Amino acid sequence: MGLKQRWLLWRKRRVIFPPDEIHQAGENAELRLEKLCRAAGKTNQWSVYPSVRIPDPDGGRREIDLILVSGTTVLVVEQKHWSGRFEVFEDGEFLQHRNKGGEHSHATVAHRIARKARLLEEIHRKRFPDNEMSFHVLVAMTHPRLEWPDRIPDIPAEMVNERQLLDRIQSIGGEEINSEFSETMDGFGTWDEIHMHGGLKLKGDLLDIGLGTGVEEWDVHRNGELKATVEHPRGFFSVFKNTTSQITLSDSDGRHIDIKCKEGPMLKMHVVGRTSSEEVDWMQIDGILASKKPAEWG
Repeated sequence: MGLKQRWLLWRKRRVIFPPDEIHQAGENAELRLEKLCRAAGKTNQWSVYPSVRIPDPDGGRREIDLILVSGTTVLVVEQKHWSGRFEVFEDGEFLQHRNKGGEHSHATVAHRIARKARLLEEIHRKRFPDNEMSFHVLVAMTHPRLEWPDRIPDIPAEMVNERQLLDRIQSIGGEEINSEFSETMDGFGTWDEIHMHGGLKLKGDLLDIGLGTGVEEWDVHRNGELKATVEHPRGFFSVFKNTTSQITLSDSDGRHIDIKCKEGPMLKMHVVGRTSSEEVDWMQIDGILASKKPAEWG
């Protein structure tokens, strides 16, 4: 590789992808609620499942923000971390009025999470027809500076704030998760993540690792999560010699594989909210975390 090519590769490795602050704020709120629920539900043996993705018979998968289970009780939770104030109309539309001005319509928030809960129940009952689980649908509004409307019409989900949700799991439950429902839940995955240099996190479906057939064959036998850590030579003096990036892949079973590469490998991902899949250059990636592969029903 000539000096010009090494210079271009060095510049590529050093490109900064700053975090998406809006999406990061929402993700931080979800992580906070997950941790609070784990702490509040520990005594009453609540199992906590964040960001669960279930198949939709209409195509693709749908995400449930949080599923809480104790015994045969299932709380299916949609979290909204809005500030300002909101209204709910008879047709189920949620209208958010932001503190900084402007409005945003969130059509049928309650109806969507209620449908996801029905899909989850149908998947489980198809596997275990005689297993009786009790499903409850909640929309948790977790921002402390949110003004609630005086009246909320009849909608297919219970509206709660953060404190009410935590009080709920502290006051009910008390049993280990039903074993058959636990088996069903173990068949679902979550989002895959790519951590770019600079802090940007891409979430979506990892379609192709892009590191060759040997790695693909290694990944076929994976049961749990896949982690990748990447070390890139980004120092200035690396321009003057041929350098390689080292990618280490490991899974939940303790297997790992090391790959050294220069410019070239690209992985493919369908990022959430984008219309089509895209390639991402390994030379600009700091790491990935891929969900476990879903079971037949997941």
